[in-house]
Amino acid sequence: MPRYFFDSHMHAMNLTHPNFVSFVDSVADNLTEFVTSGALSPGYLLTPSNRGQQGLVTLLNMFSVFERPIGEIFSLMEEDLSGSFRHHQGTIKGKMPANLMYPEHPYIREGKFHFRSMTFDRYALVPLVMDFSRMSGDEDSKSYYTSEQQEKILAYVKDTLDGIEWYRSVRPYGLLEFFPFLGINPEVHTLAFIDDLLTTYVRTDSSTEWGPRKIKSPKRFRGVKFYPPLGTAPWPSDKRKLEKVRHIYQFCEANNLALITHCDDQGFRGVPAKKAQQYTDPASWIAVLEHFPALKLDFAHYGRQYNPIGKSPLKVLLDRSFTNDPWFTQIIELMQRFDHVYADFSFSGTSVDFYKDLHAFIQEQKDGEVARRILERSMFGSDFTVNLAKVESYTNYLRIFESSEFTDDEIELFVCTNPMRFLGLDS
Repeated sequence: MPRYFFDSHMHAMNLTHPNFVSFVDSVADNLTEFVTSGALSPGYLLTPSNRGQQGLVTLLNMFSVFERPIGEIFSLMEEDLSGSFRHHQGTIKGKMPANLMYPEHPYIREGKFHFRSMTFDRYALVPLVMDFSRMSGDEDSKSYYTSEQQEKILAYVKDTLDGIEWYRSVRPYGLLEFFPFLGINPEVHTLAFIDDLLTTYVRTDSSTEWGPRKIKSPKRFRGVKFYPPLGTAPWPSDKRKLEKVRHIYQFCEANNLALITHCDDQGFRGVPAKKAQQYTDPASWIAVLEHFPALKLDFAHYGRQYNPIGKSPLKVLLDRSFTNDPWFTQIIELMQRFDHVYADFSFSGTSVDFYKDLHAFIQEQKDGEVARRILERSMFGSDFTVNLAKVESYTNYLRIFESSEFTDDEIELFVCTNPMRFLGLDS
């Protein structure tokens, strides 16, 4: 079997895929709540290096990727890893942006992916397709042209599959392999529609092969993606809603499939900020894990909180270590309690401080079993293309990870061993 380096959490999307109407609707009547939720926190997007002219350059860079078709985004990522681009941001007013660093040599060279002293045969991407579907009438929205129902997931799925096939056709010897996850927002779909999504698009075998190039099967997805801030409660009290999420959990557990859930306190929203945080809180998954203990669940972004619940603004300012945040603590506790709970580095890894904090936390554990669990349940992820809000490029993001204090053996766990186990590809 080829050796894989996994980016276990990334997004390939363009401006037609997100539902900006839902986001604006969620803010329109709750503007104060939106501001106090931390969306404008200096630690999230409005960092000092991203203000003024530098911020405009960052937006220009990010939207230059968002405007491309999905297949071209995949090709661009491989070109970047092959050294086809050079960085520019360091020249803006002579001030170097935070965390701007690059490797001495391209990561992809001589037909392999090189990372530190390690060599990998394939570069594996886990594109997460988000379900931006909405269901509302004119009375629920401020938008004059809001459609009553939008099944945006179907178009996004098709664009993703077409993008992967396009990449494979133009780069028959490319290093990228794909293990996409299907976004489902149970709140806006019927149980029958959800079942149709699962049976039509989700694979239930453990092969690493994409499949014959001449067969255009839609059954390509390797797991399910939840995005609670769009309106999904992991364990709703309403019986009809509970039936829908239980069906998804049962399907995943029965077929050894994984589920990834968004877990930081920012991002896209389809509901007010307070409700979004309530749904996203790792504690909201305890009932799920108690009823489905074999469910493989990844908490994305490692539960990063830019405006931690229960912390005063002064304490947030003085205590910059995310390992003291309530959600991080809950995730570590869930890792100890349940055998299939994981977390990934996506977006949080835009800062060297993230890896420093996590490494220090693991080193400080007096219980070796706790440290071992964290090392064996953590996965590298990028959140590309969204992470371009805080880093210059995909290569820049990887170099930040490469410069961390983790050993090569620990890196191997994060990028290969753990993702293979999480995806059920290690058997």
